[in-house]
Amino acid sequence: MLIFLSLASAASLDNLEIGGPWGSPTSTDGTAGWWNPAGFAVGQGTRLDLELAYEDATINFERSDPNGGADVYHLSGAPPFLGLASDVGKVGPGNLGVGLVFALPFIRGGMETTPPGSGHYAMIDGDSKAMWIGAGVAYDVQNIVSIGVTGAVVHSTWAAEVDQDTMPDLYQAVRENSGQAIADSLGYTNDSLEDPAYSAHLDFGGEEGGIGGKGELTADAFSFAAGILVHPSDRFAIGVTYVHSAEIENTGEVIIDFECPPDTDGLGRAIASSHGVCNTRVTGEGYVGYTLPRRVHGGVMFKPVEPLRLEVMGGWVQWSQYDDFHIKISNTDVAGASETATTEAKALVEQTRDWARENEDTFWVAVDGKVKVGNQWTFGGRYWFDHHAVPDVALSTNNWDADEHLVSGLVAFKPVKFFEVGLSFTQHFVGERVVTDSGYSNTLDVESVSDRWRYPHSNGTYSGTISRVGLQLRGTFGGG
Repeated sequence: MLIFLSLASAASLDNLEIGGPWGSPTSTDGTAGWWNPAGFAVGQGTRLDLELAYEDATINFERSDPNGGADVYHLSGAPPFLGLASDVGKVGPGNLGVGLVFALPFIRGGMETTPPGSGHYAMIDGDSKAMWIGAGVAYDVQNIVSIGVTGAVVHSTWAAEVDQDTMPDLYQAVRENSGQAIADSLGYTNDSLEDPAYSAHLDFGGEEGGIGGKGELTADAFSFAAGILVHPSDRFAIGVTYVHSAEIENTGEVIIDFECPPDTDGLGRAIASSHGVCNTRVTGEGYVGYTLPRRVHGGVMFKPVEPLRLEVMGGWVQWSQYDDFHIKISNTDVAGASETATTEAKALVEQTRDWARENEDTFWVAVDGKVKVGNQWTFGGRYWFDHHAVPDVALSTNNWDADEHLVSGLVAFKPVKFFEVGLSFTQHFVGERVVTDSGYSNTLDVESVSDRWRYPHSNGTYSGTISRVGLQLRGTFGGG
């Protein structure tokens, strides 16, 4: 499980396929821990669900001028799922059930395949995961209505490499300390922004650990899910679940490598050198905070004939809670030519700055069907539509999202009565997005643009593809 977890760095904004093709708002197997904890008390015996799913994705970005060009990001990984549900037995007028769950509902990441590409001021390499590790209990009254709750620790890991344009900060420092005339004498203009000589390479997580390694920023938070499952018969059920939000505050090491202005910019080079940020490596403490959304999902299951199971489901996700990255850099080891220079340099480096995410509330809908053939075979299919949460104004290679049509197929075989193995495949058909009104705007006049938007523009054309292959192992022990 831990080996596969270390590779889990693929998916778009929301990882819908928790538990693979078996997970749904009316599930009563091991996937109920995420989808609807009320299902813990409805199924019989002890139900175990394990899935290992390999995902492979590509994001293509054709950035518009100025500083345009093509960039390609690749994402791959094998996020696992583990769920366990068990009925304790009769308690009073109903049945008691318990369960455990390990899931990854939020997974983002990617790496430039040919760095430095045109998107390197948004992301060079990144890996962000939120792991949902929980336990729950449910109570089923008269085999008709079950209610359940899962409490979970949300363990977050976050790592990223990105370049930052330092010319605006250098220009602003000169203007504040030496006056407008001296700052203007540097000859900087907005047309000269994104010059590699005026940049810093930020590695959140630290070079020693590397992306996906020991150097990741980490955080632990708490969340919970509560659900109700109405099941008057084996052929009909309605389930609704609420999943609470989580406040994530990742902390860890950050490494900043500063370039140095060229010899042709004698004054800028002298200022950077005197401040100790010319061809210099600085280490410090990094903080990245954000809020993962609350959500509600529900489904209606019915069996028109006994071998056939159909379900219509959907969800609402309050992605508007995920509005900013709150980024802080502190406790750096900046060393300058003098005590005064060191103080000024620390003020430049140790910034508190937001990065706009500007997500909007969104929804998804799906239709699922499964049919049993004999006692051993099950075949299934599922269609999803997932509406994007990121508006054009905030779309970037580190805040990518798009409308997706997901088509899944499943085949499962039961060699013995208590054990089943399944194989599924999902193809994400990702919509192309063309952005002409990016809200990000880098400028020398830093006071004219809010900090959360003062980043290089992300205008251009975005496209992508995601493929997923899942292996499911399912067991039922005891019960009827």
